[in-house]
Amino acid sequence: MSSRRHDGYRAAAGIGGTMLGALLAGAVQGQAPTTTPAAPVPAEAPANPNLARIAAAPIVPVHDEPHHRQLFQYGPTRILELQVPPGDISWYHTHEWPVLYLTLGQSQTRTQNLGAEAGNAGRGATGAGRGAAGGGAPRAGGPGGARAGGAGGGARGAGADGAPTGPRAFSTTSYFEQPVTHFVENIGTGLFRAMVVINETAGDPESTTPSTGFAGEPELTNPWFRSYRVRLEPGQAMPAHRHENPIVILQATDGTGRSDGPMDFEFNEPGQWAFYDAGAEHGIVNSGDGAIELLEVEVRLAR
Repeated sequence: MSSRRHDGYRAAAGIGGTMLGALLAGAVQGQAPTTTPAAPVPAEAPANPNLARIAAAPIVPVHDEPHHRQLFQYGPTRILELQVPPGDISWYHTHEWPVLYLTLGQSQTRTQNLGAEAGNAGRGATGAGRGAAGGGAPRAGGPGGARAGGAGGGARGAGADGAPTGPRAFSTTSYFEQPVTHFVENIGTGLFRAMVVINETAGDPESTTPSTGFAGEPELTNPWFRSYRVRLEPGQAMPAHRHENPIVILQATDGTGRSDGPMDFEFNEPGQWAFYDAGAEHGIVNSGDGAIELLEVEVRLAR
């Protein structure tokens, strides 16, 4: 304590009497006067480093975005694999065509449309959480109801209890009428992964299910896609058949199998895929020791 402050306290003790002197003497001995603490100043929320990371990145079509790796293209059909690790974020990318998703790795995600304020999902996006409606991230694909059926071996659409045991497909078709530019951010703790099929045509709203070459009932249908579930037990095979539209086959569950046709494809983990053009004859066989589920996705081209 400075000598000036000390002398001031002593003078006050002489003028104010014994009680005041005692109080001030306590202050001189190191007892600080009681004060009311100031209210803490709230700290500003830290800037999202992910947003800074993509600020300089280009805006690209979805099939050119690094997290949406293009695996295959034939004509207007594209097959992509989407992977966003936890804490990562995609570039801004544009969707102009209807898509079908098969979600294989689930984690909480959020999307934000170009031009929307931070924290606001914007038009056509999902905000924090899961979902694909209106242009958001692919929704989490859990089991859902579907009708069993199908000729020539292999149930189309159900497990032993009448419901599929693997993830099912979801589709966003609104991009055809209203393109969306957004990013996808993984705010969860696991890898977000999905297989993506794109149909770059106006679709075919006219054809009926019997005319497509399928015997079963689809678990998803719209003018751009029909998705059928194929479940094969060990050693079971689906005989050779053909379809009037291009077909993408996606492995939905663990298992081992093979599709035979103009080109042979192996299935040994979820996300493996095959493609057959319209009219190409092909069959599917379970070559493993456990059941396997696949989705046959009809890409409905404009006629």
